[in-house]
Amino acid sequence: MRPFLRRRGLWAGLALLLSLTPPAGASSSPAGGADAALATRLLDRAEFIYSRDATPPARHGETVALPDNWRQRIPAFSGIVWYRLDFHLDAPPAQPLALYLPHLSVAGEVWLNGSLLNPGVRFNDAAGRHVEPMKESPLYIVLPAGLFRSGDNQLAVRLEGDSALRSGLSAIRLGPAQALRDLWFERYLLQVIVPYVLLVLIAGSLCFLVAYTWRQKRVFIIQFALLASLATLLAYLADLAIPLGAQEGLRVIITTIMYWALCVAGYRLCGARLRWFPPLLHGLTLLTVISVMALMLLGKATDRAWLITWPHVLLRLVPIALLLARGWSTRSVKLIALSLTALIWTLSVAQSYLIIMEWLPWDSFRWSFVGALPFCFVMIYFFAERFIIDREGSQIEKRAAIIAERARILQDMHDGMGAQLITALRLARRRDTDPEELARHIEESLQDLRLIIDSLDLAEHDLLPLLGNLRFRLQPRLRALGIALEWDVAPIPALNYLTPASALSILRIVQEAINNALQHAQPSRIRIEVKPIGDEVMVRVADDGHGMLPDLIRPGSRGLAGMHARASKLGVRLTVQGGAGGTEVALYLPFLG
Repeated sequence: MRPFLRRRGLWAGLALLLSLTPPAGASSSPAGGADAALATRLLDRAEFIYSRDATPPARHGETVALPDNWRQRIPAFSGIVWYRLDFHLDAPPAQPLALYLPHLSVAGEVWLNGSLLNPGVRFNDAAGRHVEPMKESPLYIVLPAGLFRSGDNQLAVRLEGDSALRSGLSAIRLGPAQALRDLWFERYLLQVIVPYVLLVLIAGSLCFLVAYTWRQKRVFIIQFALLASLATLLAYLADLAIPLGAQEGLRVIITTIMYWALCVAGYRLCGARLRWFPPLLHGLTLLTVISVMALMLLGKATDRAWLITWPHVLLRLVPIALLLARGWSTRSVKLIALSLTALIWTLSVAQSYLIIMEWLPWDSFRWSFVGALPFCFVMIYFFAERFIIDREGSQIEKRAAIIAERARILQDMHDGMGAQLITALRLARRRDTDPEELARHIEESLQDLRLIIDSLDLAEHDLLPLLGNLRFRLQPRLRALGIALEWDVAPIPALNYLTPASALSILRIVQEAINNALQHAQPSRIRIEVKPIGDEVMVRVADDGHGMLPDLIRPGSRGLAGMHARASKLGVRLTVQGGAGGTEVALYLPFLG
């Protein structure tokens, strides 16, 4: 790293914290040192000429000091003028010279002895194409040695300004190319590169946040804040084909919305509850946006529209203070860092407002983008850490879920199919066993195995496909017994609480109701009905047999006792009604668990 960057880093940090601004046209730090200052020439006086000529005019104009602030000297003027700066050289330079211009607004061409140095600058034209602002980028040009001459030389700047923006020209430095390049690069780094770095950081924060909060809709306000931040940066970096005043108004609106979202997010994050703050924040934000929109519609929007947001800037200190208090009380380094960097950002924004108010020199460096940099670093660290923790927790939960599901399946097989197979094995070893009874136990164990397999095929919390599979297997068996199976199913909503375990319990209740009817009721018809009733889904199994005994309970958690036990575990309602006209078993499942 170059020595000047190391020295400048400390000075930049102190300047940001104190909201100080380097003097116009001078090095804002000891960088370059006295040697560089002696080797450079400061041009701080110029002739000001009203002219739209495409080449430097020959006539003279009034002498003005640089930096020249149009808002103070000619506040209502919009158009093109010339600055002519004369300097003397005893002889052409023996080493490459360069020009360094810290700030010009809105756009300008630089000429040396009648030769254009920076072609391609776009001004307003007769076709109505708007001037393309040079986005406060410092200007650095290596000057061809052949353009200099012995004696008098002339540097001219053709500048277009606009009354809607703070327009004017800084003092100009001529000197050794390397020394001025160092000065230019310091300002270019902070004033041009940093906004692009912020764009990348905010986009990265948004990616981490979306990944982290994909299923957590409660923090949508932070997502909105980051999207607004992205829109704000794009509004600054993009070339909008609208008048300059309207551009500033649009930026004020987008930026105010971004700060509103960040304030809401910070207020929620601190956990405090001030009844007066949310209405005041929402109302002030709405009033600010409406006021700026009114100025835009009336064609009176300028960069002074930012001053309307002064109350909003002061109000931002409330969530910052609350966040700092929360971090201090909980000893949270992250919350403290978040609040302090937000405070630095707010102070840097206030410094930019002081420039617009003419309380600081016209060509002062604006620290607002640099002030946002620490906050963005803390934000991206916070969300990256939360994303990693969430991913690790998700993997742990997934492994635990797999282990629990394996244990459940094994337990289901042991309690259901396993018990039936053990009973079938005992019957098979007895010489007096009824083959029909043995076949029934084997058939029930197979049915239980199919139910376990079906429950694992649960898709989108939909119960109907599982009941359809059960019907597909039962219908041939019932037809062979001469029993008609009636199927009456209406569309039902997804049951979001339904899991493979709960689905298996529901299927077992339905199967047990059918088995009981087959074994004890001697029906000629079994009807399965599924339909929504009120805020519940009814699953009903009815037969036309002679009715079940109400105290029928069979071993192995089967029969009525097993059905009621499963319904109770699920937290659903089960009714059983029996009589001479048949038996009805109804299960009522709520829409929401």
